[in-house]
Amino acid sequence: MIEKLKNIVDKAKADIGKAHTREELLQVQQRYLGRKGELPILLHKLSSLPERERPEAGQKANEAKQTLLRAIEEQHALVGEKNEKPAEEIDVTWPGDEMPRGHLHPITQFLRRVKGIFYSMGFEILDGPEVELQKYNFDLLNIPKDHPARDVWDTFFVRGSKEDLVLRTHTSPVQVRAMEKRKPPVRIIVPGRVFRHEATDASHEAEFYQCEGLVVDKGIRVTDLIGTLKMFLQETFEKKVRIRVRPEFYPFVEPGIDIDMSCLLCGGKGCPACKQSGWMEMVGSGMVHPKVLKNMGVDPQVYSGFAFGLGIDRLMMLYYGVDDVRLSYSGDLRFLEQF
Repeated sequence: MIEKLKNIVDKAKADIGKAHTREELLQVQQRYLGRKGELPILLHKLSSLPERERPEAGQKANEAKQTLLRAIEEQHALVGEKNEKPAEEIDVTWPGDEMPRGHLHPITQFLRRVKGIFYSMGFEILDGPEVELQKYNFDLLNIPKDHPARDVWDTFFVRGSKEDLVLRTHTSPVQVRAMEKRKPPVRIIVPGRVFRHEATDASHEAEFYQCEGLVVDKGIRVTDLIGTLKMFLQETFEKKVRIRVRPEFYPFVEPGIDIDMSCLLCGGKGCPACKQSGWMEMVGSGMVHPKVLKNMGVDPQVYSGFAFGLGIDRLMMLYYGVDDVRLSYSGDLRFLEQF
């Protein structure tokens, strides 16, 4: 038995040394150590040996198995080194792979378009804080504390602040801030992000972009307001547009009007974006309230003015044919890479 074990080990070592690939090495391992290999078959015959010979034969059999396993492991390492491909030489003077380039978000692109149109019409472009004092966001715009009109703006309040702070619900506060340093005639727009605590749907989001406009001068009339906004919409969409004017209440203007435009997504037939009405509210506007003019330091007996607020997101939707405003804030590259 011991002599047979020695012969199997010698023959297996020779075959292991001849294996030059991992597949050949696996075949050798199965031939000698597999379930039906030569060594296991010989071990089955241990029980037929005389009892006094069994301990020594068992010990030699275990040593033989361990010897073959070590030999296979060593050969496996050698085979791996031989089969490894040499590292490719790298020419450091070659240009690297071109990295994918990002681009402006569709809302940013459209904001630039809006700014350009109003700039060509003689408007000054201003900015203001997104975290605003209630004094500017409400009080000086003729929306006093505890007045029910404040409910319309679904405000986010900032807790723990020493001052009464809110996330601005519109960009109108910048009107008053701007007039603290200016005197009529004034023609400004204020594009920026605003916040409303409201449910989202295809045409509403909790945060969105607005563009506030203010014109103050002598002899400003409602017809100036309507003409300015119609010209803006036609310049934006590069076509004649259908609009309708309807009365609306806003505390900071009197009279207040809304400008609706025929929905370009459905051609006025009705869709989820326009709530099946065929019309989409584009601009809230009106003549600046005399109290607001006084808060701006402007004499309402001498000057008049108009103000308006554009929803940039809705304009962008109509311009690009997007039927759900929530796509703009999804971060989905499948949507964003189309622009």
